Amino acid sequence: HPDVKLYKVINKADGKLLSYFFADMIPRPGKYGHAAAFSLIMGRVKADGYSYPVSSIVSNFNPPSGDKPSLLNIDEVETLFHEFGHIMHQILTRAPYASLSGTSVAQDFVEAPSQMLENWVWDESILNRISGHYKNTSQKLPSELLKKILAAKDFNQGYFYTRQLFLGLMDFTMHMTQGAVNTTTLHDQLYKKIIGIDPVAGNHFNATFGHLMGGYDAGYYGYLWSEVYAQDMFTVFKEKGLLDASTGARYRSIILEKGNMKEPLDLVREFLGREPSPAAFYEKLGIKP
Repeated sequence: HPDVKLYKVINKADGKLLSYFFADMIPRPGKYGHAAAFSLIMGRVKADGYSYPVSSIVSNFNPPSGDKPSLLNIDEVETLFHEFGHIMHQILTRAPYASLSGTSVAQDFVEAPSQMLENWVWDESILNRISGHYKNTSQKLPSELLKKILAAKDFNQGYFYTRQLFLGLMDFTMHMTQGAVNTTTLHDQLYKKIIGIDPVAGNHFNATFGHLMGGYDAGYYGYLWSEVYAQDMFTVFKEKGLLDASTGARYRSIILEKGNMKEPLDLVREFLGREPSPAAFYEKLGIKP
């Protein structure tokens, strides 16, 4: 499709080609309606060298209209960074086997690189670098508006994480229960118990919960667990600088290139230089353990 763009990734140190990725950003009839990153060709060692990974980032952002380009709100920018975290995991892999390369990692770690990259969106200096009026990019977000955007980041956070716990526990319960499961009854009981309010009468939420049948079965908890790793790894960038090249290079070589060649916990431990901890995740939630 003419709206899809192909990018090639070049290693700055030696000018060598590393990989490719497609950017398929705006909606069209019949297109996948969510946002995701897909591996098209997996990285692997072949007789003639390393196979160049090829991936695609797919989203459905506001399309351009007339002389107005596609303009993203802050949530869409966060989605873009999230999916690009997956893309980097896929296209910078150097694992020797396709089955172990890129995002072919443990289910409860696969979201960590994508969730970690979301943090860049909520940094004032980064937002100033990537924002700008489309008619004059030197005009950045007004300071007052920028502060309001950053202050609103935590809005409804309690409900969001409570809901994530609810979805993960519902997924677990559904797959661990012996015999037939009435999914609607299960949903309503757990919703009342965990969220604390009555569910909407007559709902059939599980009919719309795509992750149950999309490969995350009994693994949806991984979104929340991955974020524990993500926020812990982000502490290194917070200390060294969000644009520190040497930290980025370490992250690339230790986390992104390895794929599933080593256990995720061992990779995180090596990158951090210490034992992993949930402290950064608690701090993000404003919780003092």
